[in-house]
Formats: sequence, C-alpha cells, structure tokens
Amino acid sequence: MTSKLGNYERGIIMNKEAILEMSKQENKGQDLANLEVSKSGMQIGWVLAICLLAVISVTEAIIYSRVNNGIFFSVMAGCSSVFMYKYIKLRKKHELIISVIYGLSSICFLIAWIISLSR
Repeated sequence: MTSKLGNYERGIIMNKEAILEMSKQENKGQDLANLEVSKSGMQIGWVLAICLLAVISVTEAIIYSRVNNGIFFSVMAGCSSVFMYKYIKLRKKHELIISVIYGLSSICFLIAWIISLSR
C-alpha cells in the first residue's frame, strides 16, 4: 500500500514511489545506501592505511635508525589530494590552503626520499 507524503509548503502531495523515483533521478540512478557504504568503506580504508604506514615507519626507525620519507611523501600527497578535491567541490578557501600546505610537505618529503635513495 502506498502511503501519501505531503509537501505542504508547495501544496503538493506525492506518493512514496514518486519521491523515490525523483531521488534516483537526482542521484543519477545510484543507490544511496550503496553510496554511503562505499564512502564509509573508503574512510575506514584510508584510516587503516595511515595507521599501518605509521607502524611501518616507527618499526623501521627503531630497527634501522632511519626514517622512510617515502611513506610520509605518500601520506602527505594523499592528504593534499583529499583537500584539493574538497576545495574543487565546496570552493572553501581554507580547503585550498590546507591542500597547498600538504602539497608543499609532500614535495619536501619527496626530495628527502630521493636524497636518501642516492646514499
């Protein structure tokens, strides 16, 4: 049985199927639950990757008495791209500033990593 849902601001009453169809059209036919699960999965994966890279970096520093700048380069470049994407989508100036800071940090770590490879 279809329940009627109302939008009293415009005086329009629509059934549930019509609202779901409009939502699918707005989201280009993608399932919202699938999008949310994918987003959550990406966030969990990103946090796990950062934690594992930290463990690897600390272990390498303890065992070999050196810092792996390649790991820090990867993390900083990833963070820079996340904030650049947010800036492109949201057009908030602070997102751009953070992206540039992470980008400059990643360049520094890249240079340090290349120097350490040449030794």
